[in-house]
Amino acid sequence: MAITRIHLAAATAATFAAIILVGTVIRFTLGGDALVLSFRFAQPLTWVMGLTGVIVAWGLLKHYRWAWWLGMAAAAYELYRVGSVLVENVSFTRPPAVWPLLIAVLMLTFLVLAFPSHVRASCSR
Repeated sequence: MAITRIHLAAATAATFAAIILVGTVIRFTLGGDALVLSFRFAQPLTWVMGLTGVIVAWGLLKHYRWAWWLGMAAAAYELYRVGSVLVENVSFTRPPAVWPLLIAVLMLTFLVLAFPSHVRASCSR
């Protein structure tokens, strides 16, 4: 069970990295004053977030303990960043944007999959 959860958490991290890095090419825009993901290849944060997702996914597949800790810290930080923006821009007249919600759901899913102690114990290298 723990091995399956680790693989699902690694897939979640890889999906996050793909959304961040591919999203810079596709340019997710919703128009108007809607909340959007706006990352550019010129921003170092885009590279840090994307590469962190790739490194965490690779490390979890190899069962490295540092990858578990890095993934937990990165997911919690990103959930805080996206959550604070969503709370700050809450509106009852229009629905929230899809892409920030998707990132928040991915980070929450990662935390739920990787948090149990038996999952951490399976990362023993």
